[in-house]
Amino acid sequence: MTGRARVSQPRPGRRASFPDNLPDPGPAAAIAIAARRFEITLAGRTATMDLTRLPGRNSLARSFTQALWQACQVGGPAGTVRTAMSLAEAVHRFWRYLDATGSPVQALAGLDVSTIEGFDTWMAESGLHPNNRLHLMGDVVSLLRLADAGEPGRLSEESSRRLLYVSTRPGVPPRPRDAYSDNVRTALKAAARADLAAIMQRFRSMPAQKCETRIDRLEMDAFAEIDRVGFITVKSFLFRQLYGARNFAGISNEGLSDRMHGTRHLLLGDLVALFILLSLDTGLEIEAIKTLRVDCLKNPSSGYVEIEYCKRRARHAERKRLRVRDGGSGTPGGLLRLAIQWTEPARRHLGSEQLFTYFCRGRLTDVVLPMQSAGKVWVKRHGLQCDDGKTLKLCLSRLRKTHKAAWYRKTGGQLLRFAVGHTVEVAANHYGDIPALRPIHEATIAEALMDAVEDALRPIVLTPEAEAEVLASPPATSGLPEGMTTDVPALLAGEQDVWLASCSGFYSSPFAIAGEACPVPFWGCLECRNGVITTRKLPALMAFLDFVVDQRKVLTEADWRAKFGRAHHRISAQILPQFSETDLDAARSIAASQPAQIYLPPEAGLA
Repeated sequence: MTGRARVSQPRPGRRASFPDNLPDPGPAAAIAIAARRFEITLAGRTATMDLTRLPGRNSLARSFTQALWQACQVGGPAGTVRTAMSLAEAVHRFWRYLDATGSPVQALAGLDVSTIEGFDTWMAESGLHPNNRLHLMGDVVSLLRLADAGEPGRLSEESSRRLLYVSTRPGVPPRPRDAYSDNVRTALKAAARADLAAIMQRFRSMPAQKCETRIDRLEMDAFAEIDRVGFITVKSFLFRQLYGARNFAGISNEGLSDRMHGTRHLLLGDLVALFILLSLDTGLEIEAIKTLRVDCLKNPSSGYVEIEYCKRRARHAERKRLRVRDGGSGTPGGLLRLAIQWTEPARRHLGSEQLFTYFCRGRLTDVVLPMQSAGKVWVKRHGLQCDDGKTLKLCLSRLRKTHKAAWYRKTGGQLLRFAVGHTVEVAANHYGDIPALRPIHEATIAEALMDAVEDALRPIVLTPEAEAEVLASPPATSGLPEGMTTDVPALLAGEQDVWLASCSGFYSSPFAIAGEACPVPFWGCLECRNGVITTRKLPALMAFLDFVVDQRKVLTEADWRAKFGRAHHRISAQILPQFSETDLDAARSIAASQPAQIYLPPEAGLA
């Protein structure tokens, strides 16, 4: 076989450029290690890492400080301040273990496998939750790996191999984050819509004010300062003058700063309502909503628009798009357009491209702060409650699960339609298998089992037309089920009749030994594979059905269903509908005029 080899073409790209005169991190690292205290800035947040409280073991403390400093640098395992704080807490927990066990370890070289394993055992014996123990163990092992890389040769070869894994003790499967119920979801959307209407009312152009009083003039000057600078501090001379004038006039100043800035900018409480609406309507993750940019809307067409967002957890595929409805404020696209309009002044003052810029704590910011406290205030203001009547505990991370649960019900559990934004496996394991959807799954299984039982025990019904076909056909093709060997003429003539059916094998019952009489109660014939329902048995069935209905007046609903529920369903839903109205009317007449001829046991006769 001949031919020229295919030469791969280089992928198009662009040259990478780096800033000149990059600062040497060496001096900063040396200062941080010596002081055991340093500042970090991760994901827009700043915090202080402080290991000065570690008692003794100075050499080991320097090794951990160096590892923690490396972890908090760009590209390190600590991508957020929260993760960095967790690493620092793990170091303090490891120190408590060393002190509690009286360990002689003073330096990194003194750490052996028994000391590392002992930390895992100590936490397990202290009653720590297995998942918390595994998390802390992972943090310490991660820092030890960095320390080993920064000081090669200090740890023994055996200890270095021990750092290849975290723990031999497994954790427990975490309890899946559940969705809110439909009632709570409806209440959340209603409350958020009410807030949205209030925000729209607040941002409407204010009517021109007449400077009739000193307070009016001071308010106009304060609003002018907000428009010029972006905000006004409570310590400024102008704000203090306004505050004093209102206080002298007997006007409440509670929340004055937020009320004034709320006519120009969004507030932290407004973000709670906007995030709830966006997450419940689109299913976007809260962390993705927080980082939306002002140019997030792409490709609008035919009442739809794409939302471009960043999902940091999706390794190597962080940039994603979601197509949503676009229109008025009741659509996700329209809501985002309003947010773009409302945040334009704040973004202009900050020079930021982040969508959700807002006023909080006396300044403008484009970093969404933790919203637990704001969420509690928001829930209390709207009086939201759980299904059990207690105050709702708002967890924004449950909103995506709530949206997914509603979409799961709407799609009928079809995973190919349900899996939007992730794989089918993730959709099934993380969003389909949650407590809120468990009743649906259990009801589906119960329904499937009932269908299987009904199909397996479906009675053999012969209408007059079917009887004629059976009599005219040869025995091998009589239309009766395979394996039913019986005298067809005798069966249809009534010679083998029992109470409610014609029995094709009274002495070959599936409920007794071959040769013995059938021991099943008379209505058991309705579910027996030997039972054959013919027109001749309709009067008995009608009389028994009347008896079953009368028993509802005597028994409780649970007892009646346990005793007669299946028989009632079998007669009314599976047998009688197969006969014509003429046959049914004739059977009713016989049942009413000749009750003595109907085969009913004493139990039914005494009723």
